[in-house]
Amino acid sequence: MQAIEKMEPMSAGRILDRSLKLYSRHWSLLLGISAVLTLPLAAAAIGIEYIMQAAVRLENIPIAGLAFLLYLLLISLQGFVIFPWAQGASTYAISECYLNREVSIGQAIGFGWSRLGTLFNVSVSVGLRLIIGLLLFIIPGIVWACSYVAAMPAVIIEGCKAKDGMRRSRELAKGRRWSVFAILITIWLLSLVVYASIFFTVDVTLGMNTTIGTMTLNIASQGVT
Repeated sequence: MQAIEKMEPMSAGRILDRSLKLYSRHWSLLLGISAVLTLPLAAAAIGIEYIMQAAVRLENIPIAGLAFLLYLLLISLQGFVIFPWAQGASTYAISECYLNREVSIGQAIGFGWSRLGTLFNVSVSVGLRLIIGLLLFIIPGIVWACSYVAAMPAVIIEGCKAKDGMRRSRELAKGRRWSVFAILITIWLLSLVVYASIFFTVDVTLGMNTTIGTMTLNIASQGVT
């Protein structure tokens, strides 16, 4: 008689290991989703920052002010619309791959679009809680970040509404916040390295001084010295 594998909760390291293996097997799909959704806005942000810097050098304050407002608008769109959309599309794609189902970049993006309203509600609700939590001596913000990390995946995989997705996320994270925190830090650092590398490459290639690229150069210089 074949032995049945014992099912038990996975540690943070095991969860991260399995997640990275799954993501590495389907990296081209995830990269395609991210590129389609984020690159146009990133290119627009770089272009607007270039115009803003040129306007400042020419002391054209009205144009610089308008460019700055547009830049803030793009950053807001990135945080509250594009990021949830990309996360929803990526979650759907990975869940389909996990079940050995074929999924294309277009299908994943389309599915994320169909849930965009709910994802936006989750993004705003969680974002406001994180801001309030960070203002309350940082620790509450970290706790809430760990509690609501699975809200968007719950919306995509379980098809629930924003409020139910946040409640479901709290249930999943209960008693596992330190494990979730370790995974969040790892993913955040990996994303930061990739994002900063893009802007640093733009600065070097085009001779610009984008905000993120300059910060990356300063951090690298301090690390060397």
